Amino acid sequence: MEKSFPDYLKRYLPENRINSDNLQSLQYEGLQYFRLKKDISGYPRGTVFTEGALVQGYQRIKRILALKEGIRRYIKGEFYVEEKMDGYNVRIKRIKDRVYTFTRGGFICPFTMDRLEDFISLSFFERYPDLTLCAEVVGPENPYNSEPAPYIKEDIAFFVFDVKDPAGRSLPLPERYSIYEDQSLNSVKRWGPFTLKDTEKIKDIIRELDSLQREGIVIKDIHAREELKYVTPGSCIRDIRATAHLIPEIPGGFYIQRLIRLAMTLREFGIPLSESLFVETGRALLEPFNESLEAVENAERIKEVFRIRVNRKETIDRLFHHLKKTGISAKLISVEKEKDKYRVTFTRTFPKGTKLLRRALRGYGFYD
Repeated sequence: MEKSFPDYLKRYLPENRINSDNLQSLQYEGLQYFRLKKDISGYPRGTVFTEGALVQGYQRIKRILALKEGIRRYIKGEFYVEEKMDGYNVRIKRIKDRVYTFTRGGFICPFTMDRLEDFISLSFFERYPDLTLCAEVVGPENPYNSEPAPYIKEDIAFFVFDVKDPAGRSLPLPERYSIYEDQSLNSVKRWGPFTLKDTEKIKDIIRELDSLQREGIVIKDIHAREELKYVTPGSCIRDIRATAHLIPEIPGGFYIQRLIRLAMTLREFGIPLSESLFVETGRALLEPFNESLEAVENAERIKEVFRIRVNRKETIDRLFHHLKKTGISAKLISVEKEKDKYRVTFTRTFPKGTKLLRRALRGYGFYD
């Protein structure tokens, strides 16, 4: 165990795993905490340890590619279907006398901290001090996810999708839903309960979500023993379009996975392969990448533009420090005061992808 790590970590991890290869020491306004950088000893990546509190990392959820057979294989008894939303997820927990928001990676996010009370009443933690809320932050004005959410035209919103007990276990669905109602929490849309014989009803839900350009569903066993995720065909194409400008930086498997999901969903839903579908899929891949090539040819960098709203001006500096700490290259463009918020515009640049394309355009070869 390295000297820089406190003794309380030995309550959770073997002494030989308490080192800087596995843990990152961080501070946020006087709170020292440690984020787990990889899965260790039953704790998922993103688990947070601090004196007197543990915030379990969010569990991985199985993805199924065959809806009916996947449900049949994994779900026993009744289950609910919840909307899978496309944003970034946070765990919200009270530690001592303050409530904090942790990203999936285990970082306290200054932007989410700034906006938390716009969407979640902290009185929840007076009633339930030991529980952790899990929420998806969705909307076009967030600092992480550039893919648009057509159903939210501006700003962001929080959608609660899970409640964890002090040990990090999800509460059974009836108890969870009762808390949502009791505390007037804005939660993800849900349908049910269902059994396996209701597969056609679930297909209708997916068709409806696809028509509304939504991401998909999470199928949840009523006792919180199993969860499965399944996406709409349209979300596969939107994922490709949202990232294709970054092809040099993204593993090829990302695109292969989405093409597999798309092909299997089309087949299960009886959607024929058509010329318009081929064109739409090809355009989603090639058009954004061509824009990146054009930018690099014109001596520019591959970049994305983000616009956010914050309550406190000091949040801007804290956010940029946080982005740098997580390896993101960002540049502030403008800050404007509008009513009770600051509207911030910044760019995120991608030096690695830019360099690769620049070298390719200049004729450099490589081994593949």
